[in-house]
Amino acid sequence: MPIPVSTPPFPFDAVRDLLGVVRAIYAAAKDGGASREELARIERVGRELSRALDLAGSPQQGVSGHSAAWKVTDKAMLQVNDLVDPLTPAAPLLLAARSRVTGSRLAMRSKPQGR
Repeated sequence: MPIPVSTPPFPFDAVRDLLGVVRAIYAAAKDGGASREELARIERVGRELSRALDLAGSPQQGVSGHSAAWKVTDKAMLQVNDLVDPLTPAAPLLLAARSRVTGSRLAMRSKPQGR
């Protein structure tokens, strides 16, 4: 008789955070003049993360939804890795994320000299 393998609780907050990062990547890519194909690739990753959240949170899906959510999340995490590389600067991502929060009120501010 096989031993049942339980899956850990779904990390809703962490997946939402990752979705936020993907949204910032999309905004920065769009602001940077990325191609429609590149934007579509980023958008697909975001849709998969949203789908994982829906699957994990749906009581109608039950255990199978929870398991499917983990599979979708694992696949999406691999795709997120392909969206950036170690040389991708974080500043455009942070500025894009901030501008989504503040709208056009975002003012560029340089770091004080002492930092």
